[in-house]
Amino acid sequence: MSTHLESFDFNNLPLIVDVVEPLWFPPVGNDEFKRFNVEYIVRNNIWENNYRFQLVDDGEPSEIHSAAFFARKGDYSNVEKWFTKESQRFPEEWKTASGMSKTFLTLMDERTLSLMQDDDIKLSLFISRKPGAGSSILEKCCEKLRAEGWKNLYLWTDCECNWQWYIKHGFTLLKEDTYEPFSDEQEDYKTYIFKRKL
Repeated sequence: MSTHLESFDFNNLPLIVDVVEPLWFPPVGNDEFKRFNVEYIVRNNIWENNYRFQLVDDGEPSEIHSAAFFARKGDYSNVEKWFTKESQRFPEEWKTASGMSKTFLTLMDERTLSLMQDDDIKLSLFISRKPGAGSSILEKCCEKLRAEGWKNLYLWTDCECNWQWYIKHGFTLLKEDTYEPFSDEQEDYKTYIFKRKL
């Protein structure tokens, strides 16, 4: 079935959270809080701009296959307003996990953005609901970004993701670091920053 790229519909956000919830849930809290914290991580990667996309079926009914979110230098996110409102129902000690997530995400975003020029753009997050849909949305988005004049695509990831995938898909590894707060005696928690020419 053929697909097309369109603006992301926030009604589809729960479907995106469904994909990553088993991978990203925190070690504290009940099931409701764990899903809330995962949604917080996802929303941390959604910026106030027009670079929020979903890949959907052509025709009706339309089903979302994947989503991708991008950030330019100077973009901002409204996630803290959402967090303040939605987190009130949870104990403060559980929200420590949310703070740890936020500190890590903010640090890695800042590191990545510091390497970028004004005509570069960052892939904040892309999530696939169907096999192959991640590659498909990335290629369609890159084609669109290239046509708009963006020069390079940056992203960061970590050792909990399939970071080797990016090397196989034309990205160059720029920086590899260890994030000490998530490391332990058995294993270093590695982070990676990649770049790909558009």
